[in-house]
Amino acid sequence: MPSDKAVKCGHPTPDTGHQITISPNNRLTSIAKQPVHQITYLCGRISDMKIKDFVSGFFQRKGHDIFLASLVDKAVRLLLVVWVTRVIPKSEVGLVVYAQTALAFIIPFLGFGIQQGLIRFGALSDSQSEKKALFKISLRKGLVFSALMMGLFIAASPWISSRMPGARIYLILLSFQFVSLFVTETVKIYTRLLNLNRLYARIEIFQSLALLVSVVLLSYWKGALGYAAALSFAPLPVAFYYIRKFNLKNTPVESSLFELQKFLQYGLVVSLVNVLSQLLFAVDIILIGNLLPGSEELVAQYKISNIIPFSLLIIGTVFIRAEYVRLTFISKTDPAYVFRYYKNYFKVFFVIGIAMLLFFYFFSGELLWIFGKDYTGGGDLMFIFAMGVFGGLLFRVPMGNILTALGWVKLNALNSLLVLILNLGFSYWAILHWGITGAAVVTSSLMWISGLFSLAGVWYYVKSAESNDQIRDKGWIRDKR
Repeated sequence: MPSDKAVKCGHPTPDTGHQITISPNNRLTSIAKQPVHQITYLCGRISDMKIKDFVSGFFQRKGHDIFLASLVDKAVRLLLVVWVTRVIPKSEVGLVVYAQTALAFIIPFLGFGIQQGLIRFGALSDSQSEKKALFKISLRKGLVFSALMMGLFIAASPWISSRMPGARIYLILLSFQFVSLFVTETVKIYTRLLNLNRLYARIEIFQSLALLVSVVLLSYWKGALGYAAALSFAPLPVAFYYIRKFNLKNTPVESSLFELQKFLQYGLVVSLVNVLSQLLFAVDIILIGNLLPGSEELVAQYKISNIIPFSLLIIGTVFIRAEYVRLTFISKTDPAYVFRYYKNYFKVFFVIGIAMLLFFYFFSGELLWIFGKDYTGGGDLMFIFAMGVFGGLLFRVPMGNILTALGWVKLNALNSLLVLILNLGFSYWAILHWGITGAAVVTSSLMWISGLFSLAGVWYYVKSAESNDQIRDKGWIRDKR
């Protein structure tokens, strides 16, 4: 292929008939006057990219906007934790945390997982009108499913709170998140399908600010009850505003790509993976609450000690989130590309991880002063969690998402199930012998183990594809249809 000519990549989008044109140095040169919102993917070389290209590609796809929005979200949630721990008694904070943890077991099944089917099959489509139809269908059906889940959860709340009766009212209030979180997450998924990462970031920031104002006002007025109510209802106004902006009125409620059984089957497997993954961060709190005396304050101490370290996992998540739709689309014809992408990810995040460990080694104790003097004894816990986050950033976060992009969600499910079994056994033993420190060690170790298992899965997938001649490395990504 001559090196002095531009190369056309992909195929015309059905909505406009335009093509994306790039130059041989992999820079976008023209889009035939196509509006940005109609670009379904960007092209790129499938040869090994340099770290400079890896980082610049992240910025070109507005990944920095997602990162900024995530920082705002994490900062707001951190401020809210500081606020809540200072205006609400520690015992009541423990009850809310217990209720949130119990809800975390079920939240990934929002809408019976239909929104997971939306991002998977929507990412494989190159038609904007098709994506819009899929969004509308998924939103309508998912709302019904989420409302049903909310009712079942409320009915089960007496049993869930049997060991902590005071948590029941918080379980009921927080159950409304089944609807509110489904709506907000589905709206944000739709913006990602359109490659509107900047709009995704804007929605995230607006929702974070709405949450900040709501929690401060309602918790000051009604204490823990106001806090729980704000968590459940604050995101909805922003989501409904953008649903109206999307102008779904004339959008068809049928799509050739939508098969309810296929969407739910895929979505429920992904949701199961998410549930099992959440259990890594939930089983220990549930066990602490049931095995140790004075569990309300111990649960609060344990949770406060891991908030800042676990918040840093979002850094890796943001990188993958900005690339997920593109990785899914490219992996149809070049599965090995995702592994080459990961090599550069690893180089960047190894440096970030080392810096993070040094920071927590020297400043863990001082960071806990933010939450008040009652929580200053958890410096060692915070550093233990930071070591687990290092493994999460290097392996667990990127490899789990890459397996999903490749369509290997069942391997993710197997991984998460094995980790759950290990977590239950080792956490039970460790808590009885070493208390909350033992729980922290087990949780951090399992973040490394699950990540390395996922890495082995991606490596096996790529090697199998190569041996079956499924890797089409011809210099440029092309749609084969």
